[in-house]
Amino acid sequence: MASNHQRREFIKAAALGGVAASAGCLSSVTGGGSDSSGSGGGGGGGGDGNTVEYWEYFHSQSQVAEKLMQSSVEEFQSSTDAQMKMNWASWDDINGGKWKNNIQNGNRPVIYDSTNSLDGQFIEPGWVKPVSEYKDRLSDDALQNIEWAMQMAQSCYRGFDENLYEIPIGLEVGSPFIARADHFEEAGLSIEEDFPPTDYEHLVEVATQLQENGPGDYGFQIYGAQGDVTDEALVTWTASEGGYEGMYLDEEWSDVKYDSDVWKTATKQYVDLYRKHGLSSDKAPTASNEGVAQMLIQGDVSMYQGSTKDLGLFRSRAEEMLKDGTIVFGPSWEGSAGNRGEFFTQCIALMRKPDGVSEDVWSQREELAIQWINKVLSKEFQSEVPRSLATLPVRKDVWESLHEDPALSESNYMSTLETMADGMEHGWSSHPKMNAIQYNIAGPLFQEAVRGQISPEEACTRAAEQIRDQIDL
Repeated sequence: MASNHQRREFIKAAALGGVAASAGCLSSVTGGGSDSSGSGGGGGGGGDGNTVEYWEYFHSQSQVAEKLMQSSVEEFQSSTDAQMKMNWASWDDINGGKWKNNIQNGNRPVIYDSTNSLDGQFIEPGWVKPVSEYKDRLSDDALQNIEWAMQMAQSCYRGFDENLYEIPIGLEVGSPFIARADHFEEAGLSIEEDFPPTDYEHLVEVATQLQENGPGDYGFQIYGAQGDVTDEALVTWTASEGGYEGMYLDEEWSDVKYDSDVWKTATKQYVDLYRKHGLSSDKAPTASNEGVAQMLIQGDVSMYQGSTKDLGLFRSRAEEMLKDGTIVFGPSWEGSAGNRGEFFTQCIALMRKPDGVSEDVWSQREELAIQWINKVLSKEFQSEVPRSLATLPVRKDVWESLHEDPALSESNYMSTLETMADGMEHGWSSHPKMNAIQYNIAGPLFQEAVRGQISPEEACTRAAEQIRDQIDL
């Protein structure tokens, strides 16, 4: 991953000693709830082969996700001899260093789930077991139906020796358009013919008509929150237009791409929607995709381009609007690169055995973890992935039946995600410093551009320069 473009060396085993950490982020809760008093029995020397420490992130995304994960863990414990030692974690626990600190202090789980772009920090030191070492122990039926997603996910690990380190459970495929169909009708537009926008010029045209003739205050809301401005609509545009030129890093992980012409052009267009065309509210510099989803529900805005995970918020606050087709999804346009954007995975993985645990005990725990992976790859669980985790399930054989759910069919949610996934090939990199590349360095600069404090082009240039100065690519 250095300037000589060599691939990162995969360290076959990590020799970690030391005592188990007091582990403020760990939970000794079994089955549900939350606690910070974890003793580290799953990753250290304590416990037996039936105790499986599981660091779990999916539940944190919404109330419906939490319900699915907690009930699934309870079911699994009832049907097996497993005692699941749960760490119900958040995005901040992973991105903010709690997980890494605990592992460095000798405490690691047998299994975790996460978002792939956060996990290079665990892969690089050799803590994560490559999928090739246990793929043959997974369900043949599941593997047959998820092979396409496993092939796609390999693009996320290009800088490492192995092709795949985590099993995809769901795919978040770019940023779809999300709109109020009733606003289109009142503005004299057709939701069938005028949505989704087919390119940037069409977007400006439709959003302007929505704002001038529709009931909403704003035709298209952008967001500038540091955690969202670089990872939603903007990167969907750049990836579809430039392929790897429009991703955060090039294909070899040797350089950052924010200062490419593709990024500069798209960032100016994005900021112009607010600053030049006036199609977004003054909340734009601090707006998050979750906040904008609420603005859509309230009718303040007529359309935006956001996360597939917003379905969870809509289900909890406006499910009838999904079922009757008032809130509708639509795929982003296909750009010059021949795709409709990029993707990342909701994924699950095994960790390597740490020092201080016997081979026999770890093997027993790992076998139970494999059973859990097979459970989340089952047709039953995968059928709940769009409803609860709000992403595209990796098992294609459940897609057809999901069109029978009015909340997924009348809103065009499933058909939108299926269309966007077709032809996608650029996954978010699982670079060890991806959080800094994607958020911590670039986010504040792009937010300044939305505020009008610096030009969009300057934001792109400065982001690239600072990343090159601060990170060893």
